[in-house]
Amino acid sequence: MASATPSYPSTKGTSNYAQLCRLLVEVGSHVLREIFDRVCPPENLQAVLTNPTNRAKLQTLQKKGVLSTSQWEKLYSVVKSSVSSGNFDSSLLLLLLRNILGLTLPASGCNNLPPRSDTSPEANITRIKFFRDRVFSHAANASVDDETFSLYWNNIKDTFLCIGGTRYEEVIDDPTLHCMDADLEEH
Repeated sequence: MASATPSYPSTKGTSNYAQLCRLLVEVGSHVLREIFDRVCPPENLQAVLTNPTNRAKLQTLQKKGVLSTSQWEKLYSVVKSSVSSGNFDSSLLLLLLRNILGLTLPASGCNNLPPRSDTSPEANITRIKFFRDRVFSHAANASVDDETFSLYWNNIKDTFLCIGGTRYEEVIDDPTLHCMDADLEEH
């Protein structure tokens, strides 16, 4: 006898999950890109990528499967002028910050949440990675309860504000970031 097709209804928990994903992907990628561009200004990107030591490191990461083919192509496009951090996803930005640009890990390591007292750029980048991993990279399901949502949202928001100042507060608090229904957003 065939088993029934599972159901995946929308719930408050799935909406919470979607909001956290949106915060991390849309705002988080922008925050990481801003850090990346400070450490590696756009006019220096080609020199950094073509540096033989850096290229060898990236080739090793690609051979190990850490760097995907599509990420490699974003770094080493046939059209060199198209290579820009604006085309890098958060995973690639994190990989480059840690492996090429010398980001030193906080004492807590790269997979643990640093103490709140550590507000260094490295700790904040590690926090973004931690919540990204918790929310969607290693999620068992696409649902987050209200208590966890509030805890994660506030921690992520505090991290973004620590990195970029209050200019991120307006976009994070914008109700359209919380709305998961485009039809409702219009009204």
